[in-house]
Amino acid sequence: MEQQHTKMKRKITGAALLSCSAVTLLLGSCGNAQKGGAPGGMMPKPTVVATTVEPTAYTVTESFPGTLVANNMVEIRPDVTGYLEAIRASDGSWVQKGQPLYEIDKSRYSAAYNQSAAALQQAQADLAQRQRDLERYQNLLQHDAISRQTVDQAETAVKTAQANVAAAQAAQAKSGTDLNHAIIKAPFSGRIGIAQVKTGAIINAGQTLINTLVNEDPMYVDFDIPQSRFHEFVSEEQHPSPSRKFYIRFTDGKVYEQDGKILLINNTVDQTTGTIRVRLVFPNKNGELKSGMSCVVLDKHRTPENSLAIPPEAIIQILDETNVYVVDEHHVIRSRDITPGAQTDSLLIVQEGLKAGDIVVVSGLQKTKPGDTVNVQMKK
Repeated sequence: MEQQHTKMKRKITGAALLSCSAVTLLLGSCGNAQKGGAPGGMMPKPTVVATTVEPTAYTVTESFPGTLVANNMVEIRPDVTGYLEAIRASDGSWVQKGQPLYEIDKSRYSAAYNQSAAALQQAQADLAQRQRDLERYQNLLQHDAISRQTVDQAETAVKTAQANVAAAQAAQAKSGTDLNHAIIKAPFSGRIGIAQVKTGAIINAGQTLINTLVNEDPMYVDFDIPQSRFHEFVSEEQHPSPSRKFYIRFTDGKVYEQDGKILLINNTVDQTTGTIRVRLVFPNKNGELKSGMSCVVLDKHRTPENSLAIPPEAIIQILDETNVYVVDEHHVIRSRDITPGAQTDSLLIVQEGLKAGDIVVVSGLQKTKPGDTVNVQMKK
């Protein structure tokens, strides 16, 4: 009897424990439900911050690396060989076109010119004699006092003498050119640089660099633009906008006070970079701009009234692709390819890829991906 009672007590206790476990599991489930857990283990929708794209006009300032280029620059090299006899223009001075700059010893060229002049006189005298002989022989031939062969020979002698005169004239012209080129003159008005040779130095024709002459007023500035913006700059070249200004910022941060304008746009595209070169022209009366200087070209202009812009943090850059996330009418994330343009103080102009009214995600990009359904909090 006592053994049966003990077995029955164990069964009741086990059943009670089983019931308590079931109740505990049930209460735990209820507790989780009360804490907000999603049914079936589903994750809650992420929340992103977005903004609506609205068309308006913006004032933007774009920056392009640029290089200053003199409107005319030439390396001064001699056309004749000799030693430098005199320097006629001081380094750094402004010279006028045709002004003597350097003088090479011309004694040998003067001698050569005098020799060629004498040779020309001799050839001309010989020609005169041959012509008189021909005239005399032609008169004798009319009276049958000389053979036709003698007249023919006289005519040939005249033609030979004429050729000798022409050769002597050419030799004199060459020696005269060498004599003239012994004095090096400025090919155009400009500023002379620092001489690379001193008086008495031997300089060789076509080889020795004597100095460099530049004309820096006006000054050119070259910079490159993407070929996608070619038509925009061509339109500005043909019909300049009074609201569009080009400035130069130096490497020390100073901005050149005078603005420039587009002079020309190159006729070829750089196949390596896919860019086109634009040349600006700036006045340079005070000589503040120097050829070869690096600078930053500032392009300040106002965009059209229907321009679209987004915060830069909305941009997703993957290799050479630029994307943004937009939210459709069902609150689903969609990826959109865009073509970025100029940047304002706080916004990035979008040239292609968006339309007015699009809702663009600006915060929370890392929490979502295309195809996700999200909660949207509009940016204030």
